[in-house]
Order: sequence, then C-alpha cells, then structure tokens
Amino acid sequence: MVIQTSTYAHVRLLDLSYPSPYQNLALEEVLARGCEFSPFSATVRLWVNPPTVVVGRFQDVKAEVDLDTCKKNEIHVARRFTGGGAVFHDEGNLNFTIATRRLEGITLQRIHENNCAVILHVLKNLGLEPILLPPNSVQVSGRKIAGAAAALGRGYLLWHASILVSTDTRMLNQVLSPSRIDVHTSLIRSRWHPVTTVEDAIAKRINIREFKNQLQESFEEFTGTSSERGNLSSYENSEMIALHTEKYSTFEWNFHGYCK
Repeated sequence: MVIQTSTYAHVRLLDLSYPSPYQNLALEEVLARGCEFSPFSATVRLWVNPPTVVVGRFQDVKAEVDLDTCKKNEIHVARRFTGGGAVFHDEGNLNFTIATRRLEGITLQRIHENNCAVILHVLKNLGLEPILLPPNSVQVSGRKIAGAAAALGRGYLLWHASILVSTDTRMLNQVLSPSRIDVHTSLIRSRWHPVTTVEDAIAKRINIREFKNQLQESFEEFTGTSSERGNLSSYENSEMIALHTEKYSTFEWNFHGYCK
C-alpha cells in the first residue's frame, strides 16, 4: 500500500504552507531527513506555494523557465531536492507529500504507482477517468492533471506530487514554454504534456480547501490508515530555518544547484 499500513496505523497530517516557496521546499527536505532519526512520525503534508516555477534537482533553469515572464509577473523560481521536471505552482495547485522510512527492495516505479493511486482514487470519486502515465504523470482525457517526484535516501523515502486543482494554466504554459524546445543537454529535461485542471475536468468550481478534504478522506479510505493533524517539532522548525537560510533562499542553489 501507499505508506505500508501494516507498519503505520497512524500518520501525522501536516496542513502547513509558508508564504515563501523557499521555506516550503526547505521543509520537504527536513521531513525526508527526519525519517532517519528517532522519534519519527510517518507524515502526509498538504501545502500550497505562491506563484513559483519549481525546477527539479538536476535541471538547467534557463532551459526550462521563461525568466523574463517570471520577472514581469513576480513569479518565484525555486529548486527542489528531488529529481524530475519543472512544474508551475500557484494558489490553485495542491502539493501532496508523503515522507516515511525507506523499505528494503522498494523501487521508484512502485513508489509512483502506489502513491499516485491515492490521486487516481480521489479523481475517480469526482467522476473522472484518470490514468497513470508511467513513470509519474496522472492524466485525464490525454491531459496532465498531476505529476510526482521522489527522493530515496539510505533510510528515507520522500514522495511529493503537484495536483492542478484550479491552477492558472495560461501562466503555466507561458513560464514553462522553454521546456517544449528540444535541446541536447546532459541535464534532465521536462517532458512536456498538455495540461488540464480538476475544475476544468469536472466543469465545476472547486477550491483548494474542499479538495484537501477529499484527498485526506481518499488517502484514509484507500490505505486504511488514519491521519491525525499534527505540528512540526522544534527540531524540524529549526532545521527548516537553517536549510532555508543556507540553501533554499540562495541564488547558487536555485539557479545552479549548489550551495556555498
């Protein structure tokens, strides 16, 4: 199952978003690191970013992002610590994170299949017919509606997905337009797909709060695991602040993928 319900009968639910994308991404790495220590809580996080292009760990910003459009529209550019392609976040995009200890023998493809099944489940409950396009894209009627990325460490697994609930797809297409160009590079290129949103797919208004509730219910129903709302520990908070300052808020990390 998604989070190995035989191991975790309860998970911590973090409904936690910061106003800065750099803080949000710093916390993702903190949640992954925390899986290797004790005490430990398997965690599901639901969160949103302000308008931001988030590139993958091994991507070239200039090959993926229209920086002029970002500057003109005050859109942040940030880098996450997981791999994969560039995505556009705004307040209509819901991010769904699962952080847990790594299980021996688990493969990246199985992780995507298991965890994307929760998103497929909630979309089916809304009357849609979604499919998983391997390795990590959820599509409805041939259009991408969610994508995922993951990091596997020695003792941790962090998987997160972006779900286009009511995202500004016009802006998404503008800021990610360079990723459509076929450029030879040794770095990871995004796989371009036409996109849609949950709102457009169901032809009905739906806000992030409503979709959060449905995703939480779907997670519990699909996995048989209960989620209990929780908070960050003082250690997690201090680590987030440190990582934000030393790494995620720096130009070196966001545009070149390294820290001072």
